[in-house]
Amino acid sequence: MLSCIRRALPLLPFLLLPLLPGALAQRAGSGPPTQDPFGQKEAAVPVRSLGNYQSHSYTNGIITIKSNTGATLRVRPWVEGVVRVEFFPLGQPVQEITSVSVVQSPVPPAPEAARAVQRLTGSSNSGALRNEANALVWALPESFGTSYATVTIQKNPLRVSYQRGSETLIAEAGGAFEQLTPTDGTGVSFRLAPDEHLYGTGSRALPLDRRGRKLTLYNEAHYGYQNGEPTLNVSLPTVVSSRGYMLFFDNHAPGTLDLGATEKNTLEYRAEGLRNLAYYLITGDSYAEILSRYTALTGRQPLPPRWALGLVQSRFGYQSEPEMYQVARRMRQADFPLDALVLDLYWFGGTTRQGDFQWVQPNFPNPRRLLHRLDSAGVKTVLITEPYIMRTSRHDALVRNQGLVGRDQNGQPYTVESFWAGPATLVDMFRPAARQWLWQQYDRLKQDGVGGWWSDLGEPENQPADMHYDAGSTRQIHNAYGQAWAGILSEGYARQYPQERLFNLGRSGWAGMQRHSLFPWSGDVSRSWSGLQAQIPIMLSMGLGGVGYMHSDAGGFAGSIPDPELYTRWLQLASLGPVLRPHGSGVPPEPYWYPEPYRSAVRRFTHLRYELLPYLYTLAWENSQTGAPLTRPMNFGETQLVASGLLEPDDTTTPPLDWSWQTDASSAWGRERRLVRQRQAFARSNQPHFTNVNDQFLLGSNLLVAPVLQPGQRRRNVVLPAGNWVDFDTHQTLPGNQTVGRNAPLARIPLLVRAGAILPLAPYVPTTARYRTDTLRVRYYADPSVRESSFTMYEDDGKSREVAEQFQLLAFEGSTSTTGTSLRVAVRGTYPGAPISRTVELLIPRVAAAPAAIQLNQAALSATDWQYEEATHALRVRFPLGAQPVQLTVPGLQLDVTPAADLIPEVVELQTPSNRTFGSSTQLNYALYQPGHYVLTIRNSQGELVKTLPLAAEAGPHQAPWNGDDAQGHPVPGGVYWAELLGQHQRLVLVR
Repeated sequence: MLSCIRRALPLLPFLLLPLLPGALAQRAGSGPPTQDPFGQKEAAVPVRSLGNYQSHSYTNGIITIKSNTGATLRVRPWVEGVVRVEFFPLGQPVQEITSVSVVQSPVPPAPEAARAVQRLTGSSNSGALRNEANALVWALPESFGTSYATVTIQKNPLRVSYQRGSETLIAEAGGAFEQLTPTDGTGVSFRLAPDEHLYGTGSRALPLDRRGRKLTLYNEAHYGYQNGEPTLNVSLPTVVSSRGYMLFFDNHAPGTLDLGATEKNTLEYRAEGLRNLAYYLITGDSYAEILSRYTALTGRQPLPPRWALGLVQSRFGYQSEPEMYQVARRMRQADFPLDALVLDLYWFGGTTRQGDFQWVQPNFPNPRRLLHRLDSAGVKTVLITEPYIMRTSRHDALVRNQGLVGRDQNGQPYTVESFWAGPATLVDMFRPAARQWLWQQYDRLKQDGVGGWWSDLGEPENQPADMHYDAGSTRQIHNAYGQAWAGILSEGYARQYPQERLFNLGRSGWAGMQRHSLFPWSGDVSRSWSGLQAQIPIMLSMGLGGVGYMHSDAGGFAGSIPDPELYTRWLQLASLGPVLRPHGSGVPPEPYWYPEPYRSAVRRFTHLRYELLPYLYTLAWENSQTGAPLTRPMNFGETQLVASGLLEPDDTTTPPLDWSWQTDASSAWGRERRLVRQRQAFARSNQPHFTNVNDQFLLGSNLLVAPVLQPGQRRRNVVLPAGNWVDFDTHQTLPGNQTVGRNAPLARIPLLVRAGAILPLAPYVPTTARYRTDTLRVRYYADPSVRESSFTMYEDDGKSREVAEQFQLLAFEGSTSTTGTSLRVAVRGTYPGAPISRTVELLIPRVAAAPAAIQLNQAALSATDWQYEEATHALRVRFPLGAQPVQLTVPGLQLDVTPAADLIPEVVELQTPSNRTFGSSTQLNYALYQPGHYVLTIRNSQGELVKTLPLAAEAGPHQAPWNGDDAQGHPVPGGVYWAELLGQHQRLVLVR
């Protein structure tokens, strides 16, 4: 007993926290906003369909079809792989529809294509329109994709479909329609294939595959949410299909997406109060290609400042200058990296001073000195701001008198009495004078040295329905509000600080939000295992909507109960995600507060993140160029940058770059073969066991991350794509296309590397301000099954926005065959501060025996520059890299790719109970991966058997209730109990 007490002593400060006065939360109380933001009961809505064909015309690349109901349908090929469809009901003018999302202009039709359409011949030539008895059939011009893409407009009734060759990729079901209700609106429906999977739709604590759900398109804040919350801070009007297309509904009205909930094989979109309708069909032969086209349409995320990929420490909240110095000092003393500190409400004086935009005295006596000192130590400062101006704010009279806020029906400033912090007004982000005033506040603070911004509550969280803005009423503008706010910062930086990269930690937005340099987080999540489990599908779903930096309050935000194991597992996940930002209230979120062994486990992963910066920064660049997210679902497929000709010795220019999923071919035959290969790869990626994986993900193409999401779990199953995989820590080989079991002690989670991958790392530094690549630690996971592999690493100064030619590419190309293994490396381009030369420390794991010799550029490498570690089967080589390409060759290298012995998957998983602390009953959750008969037992703290619970026999997720009783049904006393299933345990606390 005494030993148990001694082990508990390091946790004593945390155990006492719930007994202390509660910390001030971001919202008073713990419930959702008092006002229902969607605000309507669901009921059957009468509709009027588009009707039948009456006539059509062609002008400037647009086919316009008139219906017998007086409605109008327009179809316009936009760019390659993208088609826009518009619907105008009777009485609505046919005109250009404004968009808060789209920034790309359509490609004008080629003259020959226009002539082909105008002739209206029966030709099957590219660009020709055939006017058939039952349909208009438009063979799209080659400039809009392949010559066999076709849009068909069925005449009676009017419906649009898209064909790729002989396959119908997507077809309208009921077509476009008008809702006949007091709020009116429009909608459209589509047919779904039986085996089709649907992704995207924004931030929702739901499984990746959204098929079978009806979802709301209205941004909402839910304080303390957990897994299962269907609507959160960012809704996106985008649906990505496993069949190779995206539907993007281009408006920001409140709406619903019915993804087969009402009718199993029908997808229906409805928008409230919308007088017309526009949607884009975006096609591609991979998810990467679809996202590339979508982000070209709505704007791509600019490259972040490198410090944004470091550890950004936050809390609710730091209250003074000495506290900031103390946190920075303690992070360094405890050997944790730190690149930024985030200041919550206290920098301007707390809850009632929202809208002041002024440092509070005497807590922050000299902000410029503070920010300069922190910056000189490699620590940026990020400030929170809100869209609410409190009635107690120093700016209350100014914004009301100048009309900078939302108004009531009489045009008077609207006071939001129900705002959680007290009466306040909301800035009208659509009014030019308000936008200018708000930018002036940011610009003034930036002169102090502010490094980044935190845009909180931007849904907005509490926005009464009877408010009005320059752009319309609350419900009309609600989803676009955060987007408009983000535009103030992005436009201001582009105008006044074009050389600087913007970091905006935003909580809400809409389609296209990524172009405003938003780094969104998933809202005020519960500090619970359920809250942690929600983060992977949230992050991946946002990535499939073009938003590549979705992350969470690492460690959990809401709640006052500490859980060091939960914190550790959350930080491990976040360290291998887009943004690492510990944050919380009620419990300290800084890692140095946690006792051993948790502190060391977290430290190891924060250090690993900094070592992976060359890889992470390259993924950030890939996102800025193509829209591919940094973290990806298991069925995303590979992307690989190819720098054509970069390795040629006589090439003195920076070569063109191609992405493997859109590499050009030199002939029609070559293009056809490439398309066949791409579609075969896409089909392999979308095998059933990869289509809805919610507990693991890919970090780029080469790393597979399998976090631990259950308390007490020390081993978990991992689903592997095809090909060999290599354990990052043990270098064991794992044959792919199967599910394997992997050990996951507290200090580790399964982190796997794709066989053949070339992975660049750098020495650890405590801040990216000290980051250098004059030494590169490169791992080449040579594998006999991968004859050729490559990786192109991107480098620049980490801060300049207008990079132009000021960047550097390092191309690595590996080759493995029976005769040996080689690695070629070349460098092109430069930037201010770039290393003149580098030292490459190469590691090749899984080497069976020491090689006889190693050659560098065909000359023998000195034996002092390489080492074979027999105990770890690793070959380490050190060589210089300058301006000229180099080739390292290991003749006859023997690789040991024997599969690891301990790969047997777990047959059951005992998961987080519905309540770990309960008064009368709890649900014990478990999953069976193999059918069979298993026993779940309840034992007391002395290990004595209390009860045996019957379990299901079939595979799948299940629940077993325990009512706090023994085998005879008698209530047991309060205390600690353990649920046990095949060696797995869950701790339960029964409170009587």
